[in-house]
Amino acid sequence: MGGRPNSWDQPVNDYAEKLDHPCPKPMGMMNWLVERGSLAGETVLDPFMGTGTTGMACIALGRKFIGIEIEPKYFDIACKRIRFMVEQQKQMLFPPVADTPIQPYLEF
Repeated sequence: MGGRPNSWDQPVNDYAEKLDHPCPKPMGMMNWLVERGSLAGETVLDPFMGTGTTGMACIALGRKFIGIEIEPKYFDIACKRIRFMVEQQKQMLFPPVADTPIQPYLEF
C-alpha cells in the first residue's frame, strides 16, 4: 500500500527502501529483459545503471556488462551489488573444497 505499482505486481517502494534508490527495478524483470534482449556472451550497455540490477542480471545470465552512472552514491551501491553477484557465481562454478580430502567408506 502506498507504493507505485509496476508491471510485476510489486510495490516499487519496497525496493527503494532496501536499495536507497527512488526507482529500482525488480531482479526478475531485468533477468527477463536481458535474456530476451541479448545472447549469452554479448555485451549489454546500461547508460543509467542506478544500483546495478541490469549488471547483476548480466552476470547471472552470462553476458558482459558496461554500466554508466552519474551519481557516485548509486555507482558505489551498483559496484558492491555486482561484485557480490560475481562472487556468488564463482561459488556456484567452483564450490569450496574441503580442507581434508574425505575417502568414503566402501562396503563390499
